[in-house]
Amino acid sequence: MILIEDSITNDVHQNCVNELDKKISEDCWQSSSVNWDAGTRQGIVGSCIFTSTSDNIQKLLEKELKSSLPECRELICKYYIWQPHSGIAWHNDEASNRLFGATLYLNEEWYPNNGGWFIWEDDDGYHTILPKKKLLVINDNYQNHCVTPVSIDFRCTIQIWGNG
Repeated sequence: MILIEDSITNDVHQNCVNELDKKISEDCWQSSSVNWDAGTRQGIVGSCIFTSTSDNIQKLLEKELKSSLPECRELICKYYIWQPHSGIAWHNDEASNRLFGATLYLNEEWYPNNGGWFIWEDDDGYHTILPKKKLLVINDNYQNHCVTPVSIDFRCTIQIWGNG
């Protein structure tokens, strides 16, 4: 895993948050309970909802993160709202034509008792991080990872996939 703090400017972060706030009331959301396979939902009782970013936000992120992300032919960016009891079971982001997966954290603050911890495993063992505003986590080696269930509040992220 590659961790990059302050990966985007405050202006780009605010643009993302503003768009997410507008999209909340739109009829454009999908649910992990319906769209994710049984393996990634194992042990998770809540639902995460997600929708695509606008082309404008996608372009801002591509420009802002170009030097941080591995090279790819196509970026896919989606807003995720991790509702209470949502999370994701152990998985590695590997998919046909996918070169990497990444998470960009949007919440201004996130508290340890809110759940939603990101855990991954590598040769050195297990590692855990708490979501932090503008932190970018890049999984470029298909490392196993999970998100513990959110207990309260909404954990907001942009999930980014790079396709070859």
